Amino acid sequence: MAAAATPPVDFDSPWKDALSFYFEGFLQLLAPWLHQQIDWRHPPVFLDKELQALRRDGSNGRRYVDKLVRVHSKSRKWLYLLIHIEIQGGVISAVSLAEFSERMYEYSYRIRDSFLKRIIGKTGARQPIAIHSLGVLTESAASDTHLVYSEGSAASTSVHFRFPVVHLANWLACWSQLKQQAASNPFALVVMAQLSAQKTRGQGMQRLASKTQITRLMYRYQYTEQDVVQVLRLIDWMMALPEELDADFEQAVAQMEQENSVAYVTSIERRSEARGEARGEARGEARGEARGEAKGETGLLLRQLIRKFGPLPEGFLQRIQIATPAQRETWSLNLLDATTLDEVFDD
Repeated sequence: MAAAATPPVDFDSPWKDALSFYFEGFLQLLAPWLHQQIDWRHPPVFLDKELQALRRDGSNGRRYVDKLVRVHSKSRKWLYLLIHIEIQGGVISAVSLAEFSERMYEYSYRIRDSFLKRIIGKTGARQPIAIHSLGVLTESAASDTHLVYSEGSAASTSVHFRFPVVHLANWLACWSQLKQQAASNPFALVVMAQLSAQKTRGQGMQRLASKTQITRLMYRYQYTEQDVVQVLRLIDWMMALPEELDADFEQAVAQMEQENSVAYVTSIERRSEARGEARGEARGEARGEARGEAKGETGLLLRQLIRKFGPLPEGFLQRIQIATPAQRETWSLNLLDATTLDEVFDD
């Protein structure tokens, strides 16, 4: 049987929603130096219309997410935060990196010019504007903490623009830290979903296992119903599965909710509606019946093991049947890299 391939994913939309819902968590995780400057008693104001007016027409097919956010600093001044996220399809080239830096400079200049004119128009006085630019590269693992855009030369007029950048793929080496952060910051799960989606591109079974483990963390950390529904919608969006594996994931979520005595998202109708909203796909009655026939996480682990190693010895079957949820989670993670059954069941 051919391995299930993963469908193409629209990362742009979930990132836009994630920043809107979890902006404080985004800065706390990826830009703590900025997070510490903000007085979070004042809700952030998203200036989407203002930013749209500053954009150039056409994006040359590039995929990125921009947010312009006004926040109140602890020094009682307004700060304007320009967040620019590049949604990459692979390793970023030197040319793309240079273009990325140039876009950051152009946005910063246009924002400063636009808002400075408004302030002068209202007060008649020139006042300083605090604009912080932050770039995020989703598949880059470089070590640079800042990027620079420059033009001109020392002998003539020149520009030197330096801004901080987050290389998201570096978090792959800090997976345990991400899991710890997720206990109090739902945005950490969004980052885990993005990284896992990139790592499992084209590998349906591996993505199913990873998606299940990330989802389980929400219940382990006792997220509120609102956060469970919101984060699961984002995870579902980012880690889209082949249709033939959707039923396995649905039943895994149902079992998680049963184990935790909650009923946030297990309804087939509610899950179908959420996925339809996120992925724009219609779900039929036959799909709902198929989901109801799945056997839960235990059955999912068995199918994954059999597909990789063939028929299982009786002893391993018994261990799976009596295993705790935590043990099944560990074995599912071990399965991703294991070459033997003993490596899978190494607790």
